Amino acid sequence: MPGSNEEDRLISLDPSASVLRIQGERIRDILPQLIDAMADAVVVLDADRRIVAANRRYVEAFGVHRPDVLGSLCEDSLHCPEIDQGAPEGHCSACQAFITGAATRRVRTVPSGSSRTPRRWEATFTPVPDAHGRIGHIIEVWRDITDRSHLEAQLSHSERLASLGSLAAGVAHEINNPLASVLASVESLQRWLRRTPLGDEARTEAQAVLSACEREIARVRETSDKLMLLAQPQSVKPTWVNVDQAARDTLSLLANQMRKQSVGSTAALAGDLPLVWAKEGAIRSICMNLMMNAVQAMPHGGTLEIATRHESDKIILEVADTGPGIPDDIAERIWDPFFTTKPPGKGTGLGLSITRGQVERHGGAIRAEKRLSGGTRFVVELPVRGSGG
Repeated sequence: MPGSNEEDRLISLDPSASVLRIQGERIRDILPQLIDAMADAVVVLDADRRIVAANRRYVEAFGVHRPDVLGSLCEDSLHCPEIDQGAPEGHCSACQAFITGAATRRVRTVPSGSSRTPRRWEATFTPVPDAHGRIGHIIEVWRDITDRSHLEAQLSHSERLASLGSLAAGVAHEINNPLASVLASVESLQRWLRRTPLGDEARTEAQAVLSACEREIARVRETSDKLMLLAQPQSVKPTWVNVDQAARDTLSLLANQMRKQSVGSTAALAGDLPLVWAKEGAIRSICMNLMMNAVQAMPHGGTLEIATRHESDKIILEVADTGPGIPDDIAERIWDPFFTTKPPGKGTGLGLSITRGQVERHGGAIRAEKRLSGGTRFVVELPVRGSGG
């Protein structure tokens, strides 16, 4: 028709185009609601770095009120991590996107929510050019990846432990073979010493040397056995285990060492706990490792506190000491293989790592808590009908 524009011709030739235009108008009408419903935090900045739009998630995440945020500088609601870390003003990621015209992605730890708890965020800064190609706005999309980061860290840690376990098994096997030969040689020398005429002084000295060799061989073998535990679970078949009895027996075994160190004990055992489906050797190993650690944490005396209880479908075992406690800066490292705060020769750093592996193989969980009165409490949760380890 005379005077019709190109768009009208397209619509007359293709009726579906008018439908698309109508649908597009409807989308524009509900676009603010769509952005507001997003799980990611979205904010739009103009060339003066002022906020011209922000969705509900952004307001909630970064602790600002919507009437206050519009028109304000972006740094008033969300401080630029780059500037906080000493970069000159104008060198934050959004500013760089204005300058370069290229989209960027950054991972930042930012205080979030009304509690200002630090959380991990993945931020995307996308420049939006105007009709003349100039960058007029930046769209920032902030995605909370805190939980994902924790899972990735746990997966990475598990993979390292698996690799370490495989390596440990090979090393332990290679150690045990020559160790058996050395031990056999020591025993042979001891037999030779008994049938060879020597003076009392020489015999005593030789016997002391051989006894020392035998003790050190036993220490090396104990370490190699623990290395083997890192690589594979115990082969004993699961059965129904009495956790109270395991704790009571372990306390009895440690009685002599506790007397030497002037360590007392209290045992608040439930007495009527249901049996748990588990490997008995593993449960006793868990008790021994935790109680021995507690005793070693009190070289000049203290109190070892043992408690058990039944909650829902779980058995709770608590082992607490009155020692100096675990410093905050190493609290996350105590579970790492070979990490120890004990003097050289006094510990392998494998006990807690092995213990956590045993607990988790039984479908349970373990954690360490700082006691307000001083010392540390380890809490083990074991399902009554667990995997059996």
